[in-house]
Amino acid sequence: MKVANNTVVTLTYTLHNDTKDGAVIDQATKEHPLEGIFGHGMFLPRFEESLQGLEPGDTFGFHLTPAEGYGERNEEMVYTVKKDMFLDENGKLSEHCKEGNTLQFNVGDGNIVPGKIKKVSVELVEIDFNHELAGVPLYFEGEILNVRELKEGDFGGGCGGHCHSSEGGCDSCNSGCEGCK
Repeated sequence: MKVANNTVVTLTYTLHNDTKDGAVIDQATKEHPLEGIFGHGMFLPRFEESLQGLEPGDTFGFHLTPAEGYGERNEEMVYTVKKDMFLDENGKLSEHCKEGNTLQFNVGDGNIVPGKIKKVSVELVEIDFNHELAGVPLYFEGEILNVRELKEGDFGGGCGGHCHSSEGGCDSCNSGCEGCK
């Protein structure tokens, strides 16, 4: 089976900074591979495009510009707020408010986003909401280990509501979702 939308793909990868010889940023090994559904936003769009049509045993290597990866750095995503936002009920600074820590912030409407504490001063805290790989050119290399059809129960059950036999999804699903009726 080939990598396509609505398939579950298991793969290894090594992510390098910029080129194949660049520093290793992240890795998924045969012992701890990456698995996900293609075509449902689980992977970067350009990453998916680069793997379309590959089969188990195929290897890959490709470059992504920052725009194709996690975007360019945006200095407007770095905020400075008053330190008292991080004080507990006793007026002490939260133990989590330390330079280098990544915290989860509620930005309204129930949206939670990670922000990295860049600097803590006497009165202010600087928080960077850019993705940690924003502005970084990326090079992925790896191997496709397995490709299979999406089925009921994958990643939370019910085919994730994306069960359409005409699109190569889980045509054997009997969960009653629209595509399987």
